Amino acid sequence: MLAVTLEGLKRDLSADQLERCIGEAREQVTDVVQDIQALSHRLHSPKLELLGLAAAASSFCKEFSNRQNVEIDFRSTDFPKNLAEAISLCLYRVLQEALQNAAKHSGSRQFQVSLSSGTNEIELTVTDSGVGFAPSEAIKWQGLGLTNMKERLKLVDGELSIDSQLQRGTTVHARVPLTPKTRAAKAGE
Repeated sequence: MLAVTLEGLKRDLSADQLERCIGEAREQVTDVVQDIQALSHRLHSPKLELLGLAAAASSFCKEFSNRQNVEIDFRSTDFPKNLAEAISLCLYRVLQEALQNAAKHSGSRQFQVSLSSGTNEIELTVTDSGVGFAPSEAIKWQGLGLTNMKERLKLVDGELSIDSQLQRGTTVHARVPLTPKTRAAKAGE
């Protein structure tokens, strides 16, 4: 679309038409930049590597909140600093997917995210108070988002559960043992 808009600038245009075309091109460039930034964060977050999961998740929630114009109440408690890289990346990706799904499908503009650890596991919870859905029906039309979250969690011996009721919102629970046997480790045995 941007190329077509820029190609249109080669024609003889009135000042008003030229101004409108340039404005459209500017908006399209802004959209492309935002899409590239979002894609970059989805592929790899340097904050995750440098600051750890809790700080990276908090930062992602703030950025997502600003980008999507939603409110996110993020809480993190009793979090280990030396978490395995595979677990950190898995939970970070699940957080991204869960928030994107919630923003897209829930109809809610307020979300709660909590990240906590017990003695044996890490838990990520993403909650909205939106339209919800019937989990039995979701199995029939399960999109790639839920499948991706489940498959990611399997790689670190984690589990995904979804609590949802129509008009009562949805809660996504991701649990991962602190010392998982990843598939890579299993392959080496």
